[in-house]
Amino acid sequence: MMQIWSEQDFRTMPWKNGGGSTTELAIYPSQAGLDNFIWRLSTATVATDGPFSHFVGIERSLALLSGEGMDLYLHETGDEGEVAELRPDSAPFRFNGETPVVAKLLNGVAITDLNMMSRREVCSHTMLRFGEGDHFVQANEAQQILLFCYEGQATLADGTLIQRQQLLLQEENHAHEGLTLQFSAAAESDIYLIIIRFSATGAG
Repeated sequence: MMQIWSEQDFRTMPWKNGGGSTTELAIYPSQAGLDNFIWRLSTATVATDGPFSHFVGIERSLALLSGEGMDLYLHETGDEGEVAELRPDSAPFRFNGETPVVAKLLNGVAITDLNMMSRREVCSHTMLRFGEGDHFVQANEAQQILLFCYEGQATLADGTLIQRQQLLLQEENHAHEGLTLQFSAAAESDIYLIIIRFSATGAG
């Protein structure tokens, strides 16, 4: 089963902690909210330094879409401890939603990020980034795959065209069948693929 969303389908709302705004690309189940989603994919613009919202029981992956970058301080104070550097060429960064995180912008320049969140007790996810070229992804244990085209376009093996600012959801047709996805990304494309695996007791 396949579904495609475009910009007119996305919705913008305040951050959970009120410190900014986020654009929700897709949420599962479709009628879920911030307190009961199984997974949620969104973008956000970060214009000032400050803390991230806390999401207990949630796994998060973050990728930089635009801007110079930001440093993520994984603790309350923002001046010591583990630091993750998110830059234009960085791989997506994964962390626990309950981990205290303080973001500091590089040179004070606003950034836009891509944020995937999944509920740990129900499912897990992996976010991958792709550029120009032919790509083949085999996810034998996956029940769902998301493909977000931030820039450029991607053409699937069956000819389906995913253009800039479009999001594809592909779901397995039969239980335990897994998923494969073959696509070709055009020049200067920035493509993000999220593999979603449900636990044995989770909803699929």
